[in-house]
Amino acid sequence: MKFGTLQGVLGEPLPEVFTVAKELGFDGVELDWRDFSEAGEGGLLEANRRPDLREAAALAGVEISSVAAHFLNNGGLASPEPKHQQFGVQAVRTGIELCRDLGAKVLLVPFFGNGEIEGEAGKERLIQNLQHLASKAEADDVMLAIEHTLRGDEATALLHEVGSAYIGDYWDMANCMSLGYDPLTEIKSLKGHIAQVHAKEYDGSEVPAGARPPRSYPGLNTKSFGEGQVPVRDVLAALRQVGYDGYVVLETGAFGHHHKSARAALEHLNASL
Repeated sequence: MKFGTLQGVLGEPLPEVFTVAKELGFDGVELDWRDFSEAGEGGLLEANRRPDLREAAALAGVEISSVAAHFLNNGGLASPEPKHQQFGVQAVRTGIELCRDLGAKVLLVPFFGNGEIEGEAGKERLIQNLQHLASKAEADDVMLAIEHTLRGDEATALLHEVGSAYIGDYWDMANCMSLGYDPLTEIKSLKGHIAQVHAKEYDGSEVPAGARPPRSYPGLNTKSFGEGQVPVRDVLAALRQVGYDGYVVLETGAFGHHHKSARAALEHLNASL
């Protein structure tokens, strides 16, 4: 198992984030892709910059583990709007090429906020679009990892329908608790389908019972990692039991200085192995 961090957790720009990540003890960095235009001409992740970014990471001694397409939370592959679906397909195809060029093995495709998977119709739209994209992911050797609000058994059924080894689940140990799911049950349900894992904290002690306003997930990152209710040691053990040996990537909040907070979270992960 390897430990990485989202770029934003360290509060550092490219390419400086790679050196800082190495100094703090991380194995890899998940890059923040916040706007589609960043992968285009003149953007932070434009094609001409990618070889230099890949080299900078290698020189620092860390991997670019993955890329997070945050902007797809505005709507994408599961949307009832054809224009949003079309944009989502275009964005994911671009993201696959971005990962390929950077040497990243995972593209995070999120479904929160306006991009949530709504009902059976939303699942069907997502399945069809993922099946369409699977051959591109396989050709470029990039895993598409969907992060969403579905239960583990629902996600597993959806991924079975997609039927591609290059489409998996980006599982978050705290998000599931905010949604009322048991993390250890979720891991068992997702056996064989977990592409990558996010680590952050959850504390529901001050969240009213049953409270989940539309598109809101209370209790996340309200405390430092290790000081909330996520059973980190049990989660890591359960991941090992189902054969997961990939990246666990910090998506924690900053409590004090970014670097100090991230180092403390990494120490907690290491101590929980």
